Amino acid sequence: MVVFVQGPARAEPSERSNTLLLSVAAPAGETERLEAVARELLARFELSIEVRRVPRIDLVELRRALAPGQRYFARVWIALSPSGRATLYLEHGASDRVLVREVAGDANNPELAREELGHILQTAVDGLKAGEEVGTPRDEALKDVPAANTAEAAPEPAPQPAADATPPPATPQPLRFGPRYELLWLGDSARFEDGPGAVFALALPVGVELSAYYRRPLQVEDTPAGVRLQTFSMRALVTLQAWRSERSGIRLGAGAGADFVRVSPLGEAGQTVELSEATWLKLALGRLQASYARRAFGFMELELTAGADLDVNDTRYVFEQGSGERSVLDPWPVRPFVSLGATVP
Repeated sequence: MVVFVQGPARAEPSERSNTLLLSVAAPAGETERLEAVARELLARFELSIEVRRVPRIDLVELRRALAPGQRYFARVWIALSPSGRATLYLEHGASDRVLVREVAGDANNPELAREELGHILQTAVDGLKAGEEVGTPRDEALKDVPAANTAEAAPEPAPQPAADATPPPATPQPLRFGPRYELLWLGDSARFEDGPGAVFALALPVGVELSAYYRRPLQVEDTPAGVRLQTFSMRALVTLQAWRSERSGIRLGAGAGADFVRVSPLGEAGQTVELSEATWLKLALGRLQASYARRAFGFMELELTAGADLDVNDTRYVFEQGSGERSVLDPWPVRPFVSLGATVP
């Protein structure tokens, strides 16, 4: 049997009559704490204490008395179980008597068991030093001790992972919806359209995104005629999850949509201009975009989206007069946009 020796070097046989051998079947840390308690409580007896940590208590060793020249003042075996329960065996070398004690410990408060074991040791040694008989003859003391009582050391406690103060963020749900506000650059004379909208998305590795926007009315005043535009937009895109971390992600999107534009001609006071009735235009557009999403508050994602709309019809708003056409508004065919929004499950 391999043992691990702690404390001072083993005493010579001639010195063993004043030495207590303490064998502990317990984890290293618990063995050290139990040794400290034993040394403190037995200090006044001026005993030499030899401590060893063993994987188990060997009852063959416990049942066999040492030869007179090899005897210790006392040999003590202590086995601690993971539940906190402890068993103590104390052999008095001169009288060949054995004391057996069971201690019902508390796994949540092992200090109580250590203190009780220490006081059992102190009381027994005090009695032995005073010439009293402690325990019962070896065969009688151990007759009811089955082989199964050969106690193994309690396993070393597994290191517990450090508690994380902030729980890991939840996995985003694939169905998401929320508001957006979009700014669209028209280009002509640095004009733009903007307005609120809403988006519904199926946020899978390959998903879809549907969105709708209301553009604030855009009024272009010119001489002799201007125009007022009021736009409703719809977009349908196929999206691709290009990158994803625990809290952030980038999605790419491509698709098409339509703008429904109410065009209302405007005339300047005092001008002899014949204005046509307001009318609705339906414009087809393509769209490319990239979105960066950042999770906030555990359930909501803030999204910043940038991209461009492509007007395949190259729409222009013109004023017809006798000398020909005059442009009132000439938007760029490629119209950059940026939007900010939030989505929730």
